[in-house]
Parts: sequence; structure tokens; C-alpha cells
Amino acid sequence: MASAWCATTCSPFTVSTAPSTACPPSKSSNKPTASRQRRQATSCRATAGDDGSRLLWLPRRDILTGMGGAAAGLLAGYPGLASSAALDTTTLGEKCPMGDKVNDKVVSCTDPNTKFPCPQPTPAPATAVDFKPESTVKRVRRPVHLLTPEEQEKYKEAVRKMRALPSSNPLSFTAQAAIHQAYCDKHYIYDPSSSKSNKPTTFDVHNSWLFPPWHRMYIYFYEKALGDLIGDDTFALPYWSWDTPAGMVVPAIFKDNSDDNPLHDGNRNPDHLDTLVHLDQGDTSELIPFDATSQDPEYKAGVFRNLCVVYQQQVRLGTDAPAFLGSKFCTQSTGRQGQGTLERMAHTAMHVWAGRSGPPPGSSCSAATGGFLNHDGEFSCQNDMGNLGSAGRDPLFYSHHSNVDRMWHLWSTVLGNKGFDDDTWLDASFDFYDNYKNPQLVRIKFRDVLETRNLGYTYDAESEKDLPWMKCQLTSLVPRGSARKPSSPEKKPAFPVTLRKSQVVVVPAVAVPPPEKKKKRLLVIEGIEYDPMAENEFDVAINVPRADALRVGPEYTEYAGNFAVVPSSKVGGGTVKGKIALCIDGVLKDIGAASASTVDVVIVPRTEAQIKLNLEPTIQA
Repeated sequence: MASAWCATTCSPFTVSTAPSTACPPSKSSNKPTASRQRRQATSCRATAGDDGSRLLWLPRRDILTGMGGAAAGLLAGYPGLASSAALDTTTLGEKCPMGDKVNDKVVSCTDPNTKFPCPQPTPAPATAVDFKPESTVKRVRRPVHLLTPEEQEKYKEAVRKMRALPSSNPLSFTAQAAIHQAYCDKHYIYDPSSSKSNKPTTFDVHNSWLFPPWHRMYIYFYEKALGDLIGDDTFALPYWSWDTPAGMVVPAIFKDNSDDNPLHDGNRNPDHLDTLVHLDQGDTSELIPFDATSQDPEYKAGVFRNLCVVYQQQVRLGTDAPAFLGSKFCTQSTGRQGQGTLERMAHTAMHVWAGRSGPPPGSSCSAATGGFLNHDGEFSCQNDMGNLGSAGRDPLFYSHHSNVDRMWHLWSTVLGNKGFDDDTWLDASFDFYDNYKNPQLVRIKFRDVLETRNLGYTYDAESEKDLPWMKCQLTSLVPRGSARKPSSPEKKPAFPVTLRKSQVVVVPAVAVPPPEKKKKRLLVIEGIEYDPMAENEFDVAINVPRADALRVGPEYTEYAGNFAVVPSSKVGGGTVKGKIALCIDGVLKDIGAASASTVDVVIVPRTEAQIKLNLEPTIQA
């Protein structure tokens, strides 16, 4: 495990900051509200077509050369697949130390069930051409809320024209939504005949180092298509700047529900549309109406907490490539991939925040009420942004991911970090369609997208001059020294342990390896077993007494990270197993435990879903 994550030292990036102008933290209420109740979500198969149907558009695999655009398939034809996620106690490093290769040779679309067929061919040529870097930077992405009226109309016009394309066009809005559905909601398998795997395994681009580059590619071709549709090669996809106080609300341009607004989506959580967002998914404080000028202490505390989430994600916990981008993709360690902070923190929280929680009041879930079919043939109305299968149906998703991409851009440029140098990662390739008039497959590699200028875009320099989350000053939740320890010794729980909301689990006296030069210390929790259709989230802290644990949050030095996933499909039935590996050297230093031989690991469940921890947490070097 450590060999897959430990590549460089784990000391946090040192940032020189001015005295904080953000409000000091204050204790938020832990009282849940009806509108903040956690919900369970299911998957989708269908995407609305231009004809009003709920049919899923996806190009056939032979046209796609396996990885082009998207493909679909129910995996019922692989009876062993449901058990393929059984816990693997062999370290990831021993299984595939270089990571598994990803290209058009190792994934496939299956058609075991007529309800989930591989779609018909499109007119696009089957042969992909290699991506060529753009020669100049023509597109500058800006915050959505700062767009001029003219820029807003241009954005609407582009999406309106994309929606008007027939669903058979791979650059149509329907097709673009299906691309995300197929790659991200388990419509692919990793082909055992082309790898060293013993049996098929589901494949998607989450929960590993595939997440940031794939989404950058996807958003890039989406942006280009919008510009082409309005004949403007300078059109840039604006981003939802939820990392700044002025952007901590669903942007107004997406909320206009008039018939001619193509950016509106009715499948969002109505309780969250006009309130201050919670970038911390575990934040159960009261909902507060958004007001960028508010001086209310509780409102300012909510803004401060949001800023601290981004600070933790970008600086304190996202210390290097594995910590920030994710761990190596390894099919032979099914369920053992690990998310980076870029994926599991603000990104996941905003998906869940924006997605709707169920059908309209007094209605049942059906196609008529905006539901979509999951892999089991049942309709789900906890959907759109709130589920990986339907997220691409909401135009807000693309501006959301434009900001996720910006977070990677800032991590690489302003913070001076570097990605992986493994050829396995750099040479991973995917095929996407370009040119809506004459669709052409383009094969693009991760090494092609490491610098945004190769893709012809950048981010507005004015909006980067002041990054308020860089000023977040963490405070201690409990006093330093001996007072950190509980008044009575904790008994070690017997594993496996089933987590339940607000029922704190304390694992006392976890051994800590001594610090070593050029090695990081990782808090590893593996064998996390969960229902993928539910909202799953727990926080992790170090040396917090049980009595204080429910107050743990990203504004405190004891906070060590979290586990959180966007709900997705349950393919083949059963549960899914995952892991987290948290870099804690900075946490240990901040709480005065850098030389400690043991620490208490505190796990705070935040959602209603029951998550099972099969193995006791360990700290590895």
C-alpha cells in the first residue's frame, strides 16, 4: 500500500499568508434540518433524448475503438462480477506497482441484456486521429457570476444549440451526458483477455488517478463543441466559483426557470438553490440564505468552514500527486483504488448538494416525474447532479467541473505541485469526438493535458489574484498536551465495525512509525464496504476525545480527512469496497504529535448509510 502512495515527502506546501481576513471559526449547530437530511440515491440508465424519450445514447464499441465517447452495458452476463469486489488483503503495490494501463484495448462494452444494448453505430469514422496541441490560448474561463449579460446570452445560446442537435450526433447534449454516464456509472468492464486480471471487473474513471485528467479531457471537448456551435473559437466554459464567498451559491443564470433557459434543470434540490453551500458534506448546520454581504456570525462561520475545506483539499492534505490526484488504477485490487482530495472533498459535496432528493411532493417516481432507470430496471428520482449516472444531464455539472479542473490548475501553477511521472499514467489514452458537423474521434493522452495551454485555454488571472482559502487559519478543537487524551481509556473496537450516523468510533493507540526523510506517514483505512447507491461519508480525526468528536470539521487542526463518494449504480448487486490513504504528517505536526509512538484515530460517521469497516486503521510509512 505504502509503495503506491509514498513517492515524495509529505510535508505540507509552505504558504506565506497575510493575517486572515476570514471570520474566526465558531461552533456550528449539529442539529439536522428536514432539508439537510441525508438521502439514498440510485443509478440511471436513461438519458433524455431530443425526442423526449429516456433512451441512452452511446456509440457502438467498434466505432469507438473501445474508449471513444461512451459505451454501455449491463454486467449481468458476468455472474462472478458481484463477488469480484471481495476484500483483497494483498497490498496494491505488490499487485501492480506501476498501475494498470488504460487504453482502447482493455475495456469493452457488453450486451448481455436486451434492455441495455450497445447502441447503433454513428456516422463518425471508426479510426481515431491523434490529438494535436493547440498553438495559441484563445479561451479564458471566468466565474459564472461575473459574466456580463452578453456573455451570459452567449453561454445560453451555445447550450441551446447543443440541446437542439439530434441525439445521434455524438456532440449533442444528450450524447455528452451519456458519455459521463457510461464512463462514470459502470457501463464498462476491464477486459480480462487484454490484461492480467482473472475475471472481468467494472471500470470507471473515479476513485483513482484517472479522475482529474479524464474530466479535463471531457470538459475540453464539451467546451470546444459549444464554441463551434456559435462560431466563436474564443468561447470559454465559465466555472462555478464555490471556493470564493461570492460564488458559494448555485449561480443565478442556472436558476431562471423560463422555458427558453437551456441552463435550467428541474432536478435539483430546491432547498439548496438559494442558500450558502456546504462544501463539507458532513456539515449539518442550519441552512442560511445566501448573502455575500452578510455580517451575521453564523453566516461568516459557514463561509469560513467552506474556505477551510478548500484549504485542506488544496494545501494541507493534498500534499503531492497521490494525495491530491488519487492512487494508481489497479484492477487486480478490486475496490482498493483511492480517491485524492480533489475528488472526495468539495467536488463530491457539491454533487450531493445540488442533486435533488426525490420526486415532487405527493408524487411517485417515474419517467413522468423526471426519474431514470437504474441498472435494476427501477426508476430513481434522487438524481441529476446527485448521481454519477445522471450528473451530465444538468448543465450546472459542466461549470462545476470547470471549477474542479481549475482546482487542479491552481494546485499545479500557484502551489507549484507536479503530477505523476509514471508512463502508465502519462500514456493512458481516451477517445473523444470533435467537430459536430463531421464528428471525428480524437485519441488524447494524459500527457497531452497536463498544461491547459496545450488545450488552448486558461483561467482569468484577475480571479486568481486573491484566493481567500489560502488565508484559512486552523484552530485546535481541544487543548494541546495531555488534555487531548480521553479521561478514561478507550477500549479497542472489534472489527469489522458498522458505522452509523453520529456514533463515533475511537480506535485507540494506533502505532505510528517514526518520521523518516523522504517518506510520508499514511493513515490507511481499507476494506471500506458500502452501498454505492447511498450517500456515504465519514470524517477522520486524530487525538480527539469522544465527547468532542461530533464537532470535528475542516476548520480544526485535528481533522485528517474524510471518505465520501457521489452515489452511483449497484451493478451486479451487493456492496462495494474501497479505501482511503490520508497523508497525516502535517496533522501530526500541527497537534504536537509528530514524534508520538501512538495516536487515537477517531471516525465520525456523517450520513444515514451504514458503512462497514472490515479492517482496523493502520498508519504506514
